[in-house]
Amino acid sequence: MGPAGWRRRQGVAGGGGAVAASRVAAVGVNGGGRRNGIVTPKGDVRRVSVPGGSAVTLNADTAVRQAFVAEERRIDLLRGEALFDVAHDPTRPFRVFADDVRIEAIGTSFTVRRHENGDVEVVVREGLVDVRRVGSAHGVQLAAATTSRVSGEAPIRPQALTPDAVDKSLAWREGRLDLTGLTLAEAAAEFARYSDYRIAFETMDIGRLEVSGVYSISDPEGFAQAAALSLGLVALQGPDGATLAAAAS
Repeated sequence: MGPAGWRRRQGVAGGGGAVAASRVAAVGVNGGGRRNGIVTPKGDVRRVSVPGGSAVTLNADTAVRQAFVAEERRIDLLRGEALFDVAHDPTRPFRVFADDVRIEAIGTSFTVRRHENGDVEVVVREGLVDVRRVGSAHGVQLAAATTSRVSGEAPIRPQALTPDAVDKSLAWREGRLDLTGLTLAEAAAEFARYSDYRIAFETMDIGRLEVSGVYSISDPEGFAQAAALSLGLVALQGPDGATLAAAAS
């Protein structure tokens, strides 16, 4: 495999069920300066090594493309979410591009997620990263245990996280989802990243109810049943999933 190729390291399993081990698709041609891509389908989490000792862990339903050249190590996050563990190399900056947002790091560990509404969320696990819009002369530095969600033209603002919050944001690597503080609708959207099992709601008000707890990403049906039980609802099973509805009085 050429120096710009991807090397698959391992799958990720946990949370009460193995994460699906479907095959990773490689796109492009190996070689210095060429573009190479990798895609993970729903339910599949993959860790791959990249040239120079760095590694990328892709969450489910994620696509990235690399273009490593002499001047920089570049990865484009086309969709989804990935964790980047970056080896220090001051001569070749490591840059992640997500639409018009550029994240640059030297010797650090951080995640980048592209949300469906166009927002780009960065969580720094270790080290320091620079976050800016492409073409901007000024960026915002995010230190360890700091996050920022870049939205539209709004200013990029750092927000401190607790160690527990950082761990929560990375629970997907172990096949788990920490849904504490999310609404039912938000939790259903998270599960939709990993499975075709659909969780719907009888009313919008039910979708706004908050949930808590840690669940296996491979068991959306179990989550639907547990949520219904804890919130006094019923989970009506259908051919493609469940609808959470008010219990009969």
